Amino acid sequence: MLLYELPNIVITILLCIVFLILWITFMILAETVYQRMYRRFAVLFFPVIVLNYFFFQLCLKEDYEMKVWTVLVYILAMILFDTVSLYKADRFRKENITVISIKQGLDAMSEGICFYTVDGLPQFVNRSMQDISIELTGGTVNDAVIFWKRLVGGNLNEGCEVMSETDDMVIVRSGTRVCAFSNRAMEAGDELKEMVMVDITSEYETFRELAAKKEALELQQTRLREYSRSVTKATIDRELLDAKVKIHDELGEILLLAKRYINTKDVDRKTVTDLWMRNLKLLGVEKKSEERDEYEEIYRAAADIGMRIEIDGELPEDKISKTVVASALHECLTNTFRHAGGDTVYVSVIGNGQRKSVVFTNNGKPPEDMIIERGGLKSLRNIVEDAGFEMKLETDRGFVLTIVL
Repeated sequence: MLLYELPNIVITILLCIVFLILWITFMILAETVYQRMYRRFAVLFFPVIVLNYFFFQLCLKEDYEMKVWTVLVYILAMILFDTVSLYKADRFRKENITVISIKQGLDAMSEGICFYTVDGLPQFVNRSMQDISIELTGGTVNDAVIFWKRLVGGNLNEGCEVMSETDDMVIVRSGTRVCAFSNRAMEAGDELKEMVMVDITSEYETFRELAAKKEALELQQTRLREYSRSVTKATIDRELLDAKVKIHDELGEILLLAKRYINTKDVDRKTVTDLWMRNLKLLGVEKKSEERDEYEEIYRAAADIGMRIEIDGELPEDKISKTVVASALHECLTNTFRHAGGDTVYVSVIGNGQRKSVVFTNNGKPPEDMIIERGGLKSLRNIVEDAGFEMKLETDRGFVLTIVL
């Protein structure tokens, strides 16, 4: 049976199928060339397309007695050929890096990428960059230079704002997102430039949380410093009270010795006199004027009992450090006078800036045994540590007390 002996509707359907096969075969050829598939696979399509074209022309000529079975065999053969070709092309795309696979990979990225010439003509813009451009400006990136100028100038849609900007970076808030844009020349040459967008919403939220925590921490530190001042003052007041009680008790003992000396004369007069003089000088140490500087009080007390203080460096002047150093100096003077038998306390200030050490030594005899911190030294450690500082005590090379501010 001839083709044109069939009903017109059947002839039309068969001719449409033949033309569709021709079009599909041509599109497969175009993709193989664009994807740079192996050459023999692409070259094979040229004679096939020529054959399809001539066969389609023959089918259109009614005077050419085209058999129906010929058309059907042709259709089945070409369907099989195109199916195998599509399978081969799909397999090649999956096993090899092609132009389309690179574009698909860049489009799948959450970061926005735009490559453009120096005059603003886009060469490649992925989907994420187009989406953020529509969100910020209401349109796609048609001119990258104009788009960058709008970012830098803050000429954005309502609800979008520029949070920070430099010559090569802009941070923009858009709705619930915060994005950072960078713009620079590509390393390959000066012909192309690169614009990149990165979503930094999570980093920005982390930054805000850290800033809030820092503010709360600074407030807490301020409160702790006030608390330390209160604790230090209370500790000093308690130590002074203990000293006064001790002096009171010693005066009672001296009075008893004096009475005994007057009545029985069995006590050495010089011993009684020395005890009187020492405690009278200590009473002078306890005289305190609220208007007097803490260091001045220590210097005056040392002079009253015949002690000297030699300072190498500048003592700290802030309130907390001054109170702590004065307390340490008072304790060192007392221990040198009572236990070491010396008359000079040496103070060395080492370091500067935020970390500074104050070292106390004396010219008295070194400790014979390991020093156990109790009484004044224990109270001094509490004062130092309550203020947030560090106290070190060494006896290997004599008595050495170090306060790390």
